[in-house]
Amino acid sequence: MFEHKLKTIMGEVSVAIDGEDSEEIIVFLHGIYLDKTIWEDFGHKLTGKTHIYVDMPAHGKSSDVGFDWSLDDCVRMLMEILNRFNVQRCILIGHCWGAMTALRAAISFPERFVALGLFNMPHQPVSSLGKIGIRLQKQMLKYPHIFAQHAAKTLYAPAYLELHPEATEKMEARITARPALEISRAIDAVLLNVDDAKPLLKDLRVPALAIVGESDYVGSPPAIETLMVASGHVSPQETKAESRAAIFKVLGLA
Repeated sequence: MFEHKLKTIMGEVSVAIDGEDSEEIIVFLHGIYLDKTIWEDFGHKLTGKTHIYVDMPAHGKSSDVGFDWSLDDCVRMLMEILNRFNVQRCILIGHCWGAMTALRAAISFPERFVALGLFNMPHQPVSSLGKIGIRLQKQMLKYPHIFAQHAAKTLYAPAYLELHPEATEKMEARITARPALEISRAIDAVLLNVDDAKPLLKDLRVPALAIVGESDYVGSPPAIETLMVASGHVSPQETKAESRAAIFKVLGLA
């Protein structure tokens, strides 16, 4: 595994490359409040292809961003990374925010992507009442322990948290490692200021599979094939065997 730090429009981004001996490449993106370690059980030996894992901006080993940003900025960041490594075509697998970025990248640059795996992807705008709740939650960033507990309960299925209480502890460690403003900017870009993705799904020309947890708050997206798995919102961590099978199903779309 080789780690790189790349300067991008979104700051310095940490990228790990696993298995550089294959011309076939899979790029993995993670969701909000998490980092690239959600894919740590999905190494290149699983597929025999080169895997590229990205820490999204202000998450994991990537730097803070320092300004307000949008999902379109994330698409530009992703294309900068692909261009830097001379990746002309790849399979793109994203979770949550990463899936939202993957969808928009595939709409803008369909020629660069062979297939998409969209894990737990939010695809519709938050309701007015929901936005009020999220804004109230943002106020709790002053109390990261409480915020992390609420975030973990929102993302993970109760049964998973009961078996893995360390998931909440890791959530708190990731959140406290960042200025509250950086977390707030991510919430704005990923949760509050997001347009309806259903028109994008209808226009998608890249083969895609959506993976949704049975207790996932996002629900099943329209217009593309969907696989339901026994998890909450973090399927790659909660149900590894089913997620591996889903990844192979995405490979079969290529």
